[in-house]
Amino acid sequence: MTKLMRELIERLEALPDAEQDALAREFLSVLEGEVYVLTPEQEEEVRKALEDGEPNASPQEVEAFFARFRG
Repeated sequence: MTKLMRELIERLEALPDAEQDALAREFLSVLEGEVYVLTPEQEEEVRKALEDGEPNASPQEVEAFFARFRG
């Protein structure tokens, strides 16, 4: 295992269980080839959300966001 992967796992372990599960589902979907390509409009939406100073999304909000992109 690489140093970067160890760091990632340590940081994930510090998160609440629900957030760990939400991220694990997303990581597994990438490993299984379910890569999502955002449109320019979606990229802009993400950029604005990251820059607006609001708190991070809850696990439910993360799931709802990614559910929009699943077939």
